[in-house]
Amino acid sequence: MDITSKGARRKPTRIAVLVVAAAMAWACAQPAAEALTTELPVQHLVLFTNGVGYFEHAGTVVGTQEIELPVPPEHMDDLLQSLVVQDLGGGRVEAVRYGARDPLGRVLSSYALDLSGDPTLAELLAQARGEAVRIDATETLRGVIVNVERVAVPDQAPRTLLTLATDDGLQRVDLDEVRAVAFEREALQAELDAALAAIARYRGGDAASVRLRFVGEGEREVRVAYVREMPVWKASYRLALEEAGRAELQGWAILDNPTALDLEDVSVWFVAGQPISFVASLYAPVYVDRPRVDVATAPRIDPVADEGQLAPIEAEAGRAMMAPSPAMMADALESAAPSFGGAGVEAAAEGVAGGATFAYRVSEPVTVGRFESAMIPIVVATVEAHAVSWYDADVLRDHPLRAVRLVNDSGLHLAAGPVTVFDEGGFAGQAMMADVVPDDSRMLAYAVDLDVRVTVASASEPERVVSAVLRGSVLETSWRSVHTTRYRLEPRGDGERFVVVEHPQRGGFAVVSPEGPVETGDAWRFGIEIGTGAPVDPTVPSHLVCDDDTCVLTVVMERLDGRQTAVNNVGGDQIAFYLENVDLSDADREALEAVLELQRGMAELDRQVVALEAQVNEVFRDQSRIRDNMAALERNSSLYRRYLADLEAQENLLTELREAIADRRSERAEAQRELDELIARLAAAAGG
Repeated sequence: MDITSKGARRKPTRIAVLVVAAAMAWACAQPAAEALTTELPVQHLVLFTNGVGYFEHAGTVVGTQEIELPVPPEHMDDLLQSLVVQDLGGGRVEAVRYGARDPLGRVLSSYALDLSGDPTLAELLAQARGEAVRIDATETLRGVIVNVERVAVPDQAPRTLLTLATDDGLQRVDLDEVRAVAFEREALQAELDAALAAIARYRGGDAASVRLRFVGEGEREVRVAYVREMPVWKASYRLALEEAGRAELQGWAILDNPTALDLEDVSVWFVAGQPISFVASLYAPVYVDRPRVDVATAPRIDPVADEGQLAPIEAEAGRAMMAPSPAMMADALESAAPSFGGAGVEAAAEGVAGGATFAYRVSEPVTVGRFESAMIPIVVATVEAHAVSWYDADVLRDHPLRAVRLVNDSGLHLAAGPVTVFDEGGFAGQAMMADVVPDDSRMLAYAVDLDVRVTVASASEPERVVSAVLRGSVLETSWRSVHTTRYRLEPRGDGERFVVVEHPQRGGFAVVSPEGPVETGDAWRFGIEIGTGAPVDPTVPSHLVCDDDTCVLTVVMERLDGRQTAVNNVGGDQIAFYLENVDLSDADREALEAVLELQRGMAELDRQVVALEAQVNEVFRDQSRIRDNMAALERNSSLYRRYLADLEAQENLLTELREAIADRRSERAEAQRELDELIARLAAAAGG
């Protein structure tokens, strides 16, 4: 979007200055005259990394003047939610006016002839029933439209006929023969022209006209500011490695201007950070569906209004970010930027901290033409940097990466961007850098270190219990899990290097060997010196020094898990294991031995009951066999009498077995009562 005036160019020119001067003289002579127009050039531009830009126009008005902003429809929502208009000389700003943007169908339906459904000529003329028209067909006719009808013709395509009421009576005209139609009533023709113009405006996406009117006297300073969608400004860096842990850093900001504005001598800010911004649907009118109630016609029956929920307004999906006010940048830091390697490039910006964001203010005015881009140096500094080999198995399994750990001691917020790394051999590689706040550091990997080969092997030991304690009637146990990882490094060259091994964290595990790793949030870092005299990274301790062909870094992690189990739910075998393998207090050991003895006694009684019940079942099966045999014998036979004797003996045995089962179950119940009392005493002792 740009700000232009009626009858003026978009950028300030000598002609525009003369026009303003003439307007000032004319306004002094005629203070009550109609409003003049003027234009305001862009003076300040703030670009954010969230897809928006803050534009600020400023200039002078004289008396009452009007400013017109041609705004593309897609940018109207941004403007309406962010527009700031100020008259700094005591004048008054009237209401901002612009053409509403109703949906096209709603706009077209408001005209006398509704073009929203892409009507045919027949449909259009049907809408105009009762209107006077002039028809050019085989002859010229004047009359009033009566109707339009479709007539079926045998063995032919249907015909569409227009019926006119003329001075000579009703006449029918075949629409296939009509060459032109003109409406006699000028107002209707104007409605048709307006509807067609609305279609053209929507199709062409014409800019909306936003009008700002400043009312006052004399010469005054005014300001207009707004936020609009803009390309994200981009940062790119060059890093030249030096000796003794230092490097030269050069950063550039890329500004894209895909607008129709010629930015001339504009103050530019680049803001790093992630301010929230979004687009609210403010330009298009929003309507709420309301219930329609028909008029009651039956006597003494009144309509009842439905007071249910109104139809919700659908929210338009928008971008999830809003830019803060650039007022936070009022006080700039003053610092001289060092040169980058003596190449004559100086930083054209200075850093300004502001709450959650950091800005680079370009010290010299910037000129970028419409649809042009520019690169502006914003960082030239010497920073702490340590060359290392960085191994992360999740990135590359077989080799470490050549990397540099960059410490941001520049005092500036380094925005995310690509980094091109140079060493004594020239171009060394490229890396991607995330946002780095002052005093933070990043590991920048830029090449594969083929001179070192790495193999990794991992193993886990079975989980084992290390302690058990009775807390009343609850048994608390601790279990240890151990995981071991071995990194085998095989140097293939004579070069000395410091390898930083990135070891991933595991949930709940802690490193027990080697001691003192550096934690990075989701990993631990271990240092390995290959060769004597290797330049080390002071932030990562050296855990291993390798002078041989190979060396192995062994990382041991362990996790302790606590578990709580009610004693009456712990099996006898598990209690026996704790008694044999875990150090217990005398009181806990005595209590668990008592529990184990009762559990074993109950288990033995349960076994005996099962065995006795098995004997009962065996007797039942034998009795069934005997009864089946007796059914086939004579009652006075000797075998029949023998079977009767066997049944009597078996009944006596069943009686004995049932009594034994009852005794065992009674003993088992008594043992369970003793166990319950023991557990209750343990719980009571813990409570006391």
